[in-house]
Amino acid sequence: MNPLEESDLPLERKLADALARISVAMRADNWDWFGKEGLSPTQGQILLLLNSRQAPMRLTEVASELAVTAATVSDSVATLAEKELIQKEKAIDDGRALALTLATKGKKLLNLYQKEQTAIQLAVSRLPQSDQIVLYRSLLRIIRELQMNGKIPIARMCVTCRYFRPNVRKNAEQPHHCALVNAPLGDRMLRNDCPEHDAADAYLAEQNWISFTNH
Repeated sequence: MNPLEESDLPLERKLADALARISVAMRADNWDWFGKEGLSPTQGQILLLLNSRQAPMRLTEVASELAVTAATVSDSVATLAEKELIQKEKAIDDGRALALTLATKGKKLLNLYQKEQTAIQLAVSRLPQSDQIVLYRSLLRIIRELQMNGKIPIARMCVTCRYFRPNVRKNAEQPHHCALVNAPLGDRMLRNDCPEHDAADAYLAEQNWISFTNH
C-alpha cells in the first residue's frame, strides 16, 4: 500500500485545518490594523457589525452575532464608547436595554479600514475569477451548514432570503433573480450580509437551497 495513503488525513480534515490557518491570518490582520488604533479584534468586529446594520443593535444582539459572551461585548462597548466610536442609547421599546449605533468617528475609522486591502483579500485576488466564484459558493454552503447545526449565528445571505430566485434565468453568468429589486444575480453578486434580507419560510428556504446547489 502507498505509505502516503496510510498516513494521509481525510480530505475534510485537511480542508478544516486549512480554513483554521486562514482564520489565524485574518485575526492577525485585524490585530495589526485595529491594534494601531488601540482596539482589539473583537472591538473592531463590533464596529464592522454596527456599520452593516441600518438600525441600532442591542448588546445581546451583538453578542449573539459575534458568538461571544455579553460580558465580553459589554467591556468592548465601554471602551468603544469612551473612544467616541459608538453611541449608547436606551432602546426605544425597552428603557432597560441599550441600543448601540456607530458614531461619526467610528464611521470615519471604518472608511479607512475598508480602503485597505487585507492579506486575505490580496491572496484571494490572485486566484482566477472562476476559482474565486467556486470558492465563494463553497463557503456559502459551509456557512449555511454551520447555521443549520446552530454553530454560528444566522447570516443575512441571499440564499436564505424569501426574495431569492435561484437558477430561474438562462444567463449563465447571472442565473439567479432578486425579486425585491427585480434584478438578475450572478454567483459573484450574492450577498452574505444583506440589509434588506427577509428570511424565507422553511419550505421555500429548502426548495431554494436544493435549486441553488443542484446547478
